[in-house]
Amino acid sequence: MFNLESWLFISGSTKIVFWCKHLLTVFIGLELISLSLISMTWTYLWPQTMWFMMISVIHSVIGMLILLLVMRQMGNDKTLNLV
Repeated sequence: MFNLESWLFISGSTKIVFWCKHLLTVFIGLELISLSLISMTWTYLWPQTMWFMMISVIHSVIGMLILLLVMRQMGNDKTLNLV
């Protein structure tokens, strides 16, 4: 009935709309939606999909680094060590 990409998109949208109590759940839902968009457009728009993948990986890495830095600063460890 549905293929894998449709199920990923539906489950990501459902997680964001109905189970958005935690920030991590919203992030997981957004990653599911972006993964479904990547896999749906892979065969049709290959160069645009590659750009979307690169931008999403860079965005995820920078976002996780900022999130870890904020979590570290709000915790007990007050030293600013990025290495």
